[in-house]
Amino acid sequence: MFGNSILEMITQGGFTIYVLILCSVLALKIIIEKYAQFAALNRKSIDSYVSETSSMMKENRFAELFERLKRSEKKFLFFVILNPLANVFLFIAQNEDMGKEDLEKAAVNKLDVEISELERGLNILATLGSISPFIGLLGTVIGIIKSFSALSVQDASNYANVISGIAEALIATAAGLFVAIPAVLFYNYFTKRIKLSIPLFDGAIHDFIRTIKIKQSAGVKR
Repeated sequence: MFGNSILEMITQGGFTIYVLILCSVLALKIIIEKYAQFAALNRKSIDSYVSETSSMMKENRFAELFERLKRSEKKFLFFVILNPLANVFLFIAQNEDMGKEDLEKAAVNKLDVEISELERGLNILATLGSISPFIGLLGTVIGIIKSFSALSVQDASNYANVISGIAEALIATAAGLFVAIPAVLFYNYFTKRIKLSIPLFDGAIHDFIRTIKIKQSAGVKR
């Protein structure tokens, strides 16, 4: 019964409903992917990774360290998540002869590239959250126009068309909000997660560089 009601609402909602269904599928895909990514890259996971690589560096296990940095994938659900710190650490290790300040600046620039990868897809989510209400509003206007067109004809049989137009308007409005609200909420959530992660990444990078420079000053060669 409920399933039939949903199908009836979709058919009564007009063509804008089908556009909004496509928007909702795309938004859901991005939300699931980003949620899996951030769930895998939680604070505990990052701290563990930093601790592991730092230990390898301090214990002069350089071959093992490079192998670990080159294989930073982590499986979570059906996704393979790449640790953004891995490429930065690898860059630092490959350019350790640079001065400390220059290396820190270059590493931060490299981190910006990795952060942009974390942000990939969020602009689409933000766009879907912005345009979905307007797509729903378009369906609302079309439904109201149909209702007024039916009212202009003095015929009792046209009352069904009036009701149908009103139903289309309301369904389109609800569908637009149904897509927009989760998209905006998750966009804000993921954006906040990235902002909170940046200081953690920065601290890990500076610690890694400091460890390398200490090794260099002690005359340790890899």
